[in-house]
Amino acid sequence: AECNRRPQANNIVTPNMKVLTLSSLFFHVLLCFVVIFVRQGECAFSTILPAGYEECFTIRASSPSMISGNFDMLDDELSADPVSARLENSQTVLWSSRMGDSEGVFEISAEEGGVHRFCLENGKRFKSRDNLERTIGWAVRVKSSHPRSLRDDEQGPDAQRAAYLADQASELQEAWETLLDHYGFLRTREGIHKLLSDQIMGRVVHWTMFEGVTLALIAGGQILYLRKFMETRRYL
Repeated sequence: AECNRRPQANNIVTPNMKVLTLSSLFFHVLLCFVVIFVRQGECAFSTILPAGYEECFTIRASSPSMISGNFDMLDDELSADPVSARLENSQTVLWSSRMGDSEGVFEISAEEGGVHRFCLENGKRFKSRDNLERTIGWAVRVKSSHPRSLRDDEQGPDAQRAAYLADQASELQEAWETLLDHYGFLRTREGIHKLLSDQIMGRVVHWTMFEGVTLALIAGGQILYLRKFMETRRYL
């Protein structure tokens, strides 16, 4: 009698249900990818720094946390000699770019957390020769780092592999976010070049209209002069 029992409906797994489960899993993974990565890429900014000026942004980090980011000078036609960036707390400078670097990437572990400052400079310490303002794109991210429950010498093979995969995933996410930041900087560059191109085209149109009006006035003046000259000769 036990063997003749029909299986319950909730225990039946059909191939269609498997496909539905896989497609649903793929949809949720794709949704998480879009939410996590695309939203993270929206935190890229740009700042216009006049010559001899420095601007700092305050960052509040929990303890412990990871502070990462990058910067990129968006004016490709200008020299990057007076440009620099640094990350500091109330005690010391945690990271600093070299003078003259047009871009840079950093990742700092802030074990104690607290208030930090990210500063961008355009010739404050070393005066620029051209005295021109520069547009600098930048991005800063603060992520809480959770300590592992076991020390490295107490972890088994599975735990070590899981920790290794977690570290690789974190590095991949950071690289992806940096790539999105640079795409944002490229869009800013495109906007700057489009604005410059529109200004040049506007000046060309205005100059063309001025030339046309000038030629029309000269042609009209010549016609009136010749007409008056011919009338004078006729009277003679």
